[in-house]
Amino acid sequence: MGKPVFLVGYMGCGKSTAGKKLAKSLGYHFFDLDEEIEKLTGKNIQQIFSAEGEDAFRILEHSVLVSLSNRKNIVVATGGGTPCYFDNIKLMKDAGITVYLRMNAESLAKRLLLAKTKRPLIEGITAKELPAFIKEHLSRREDFYNQAKLVVKGESLDLENLIKTLKDNM
Repeated sequence: MGKPVFLVGYMGCGKSTAGKKLAKSLGYHFFDLDEEIEKLTGKNIQQIFSAEGEDAFRILEHSVLVSLSNRKNIVVATGGGTPCYFDNIKLMKDAGITVYLRMNAESLAKRLLLAKTKRPLIEGITAKELPAFIKEHLSRREDFYNQAKLVVKGESLDLENLIKTLKDNM
């Protein structure tokens, strides 16, 4: 059966949106890593961050990722920081196919300013400060993201081309 597909990239790059479409097209099940953590804990991500801190969240995130990595025929939208902790990028690469949805900081800032979901890591950052924050934060994470097997442009994602490429790599 088919290897799991892991979508990685900065928050707001479209991992969940693309993941749902990808899963449907491949006949796979879709999992959003953050949603799985919320189901497991009964708390939203923001509550976990504020009550228990980022370290506790990252431990939970790793644990849920490990359990998903053993499954077949799934597409997983990871959190923006997932590949950067506990050798998670290696875990995902060993278990399946990793896809980095690459976007520039300006595009990400525009999307995140319009987003309805609160993001703990950018809470308290003004609209004016956001592009510079993302650019700096993205530069620290990019080395992890670029380890993905496939790197695709997130701004105008060509889903049909991505599906074809994935099928060629399965």
